[in-house]
Amino acid sequence: MNVFHKVLIRIFEISGGKDSFDVDLVDLLKKEGFYSNIDSISRQLQDEGWITESGRKNVVRITHWGTTEAKRVLSASPDKANEVEKNSNKLLNEAKELIIMLEEFAVKPESKKLDLIDKRLSDLRERSGTIRTHL
Repeated sequence: MNVFHKVLIRIFEISGGKDSFDVDLVDLLKKEGFYSNIDSISRQLQDEGWITESGRKNVVRITHWGTTEAKRVLSASPDKANEVEKNSNKLLNEAKELIIMLEEFAVKPESKKLDLIDKRLSDLRERSGTIRTHL
């Protein structure tokens, strides 16, 4: 998701999708850490037709098209709970496979088997990192 969509979604959340609700773009962009780009962000969102000025400088209102776009982007983003559950199940299955690999290695130690175990450990760390991004 790009910066413009992030800001649009925050405007959508603050306004509740109502085109009659004023949103202070200065406060919003300061909180989000994008204040230094206020002019380009405001211009781009207005050029897309997603926001309109409300009469006061840097106070905007979301438009019907902005609400539609924010809903579209939000519906396209993965559900974090589902992602965590899916990746947790994969992590569990990969860990079970690791145990089987360790048991086989204990019976007959070989360099090739140890290489596969190292690879599986790396995969488990990577999967754990993926899960952490969704928490």
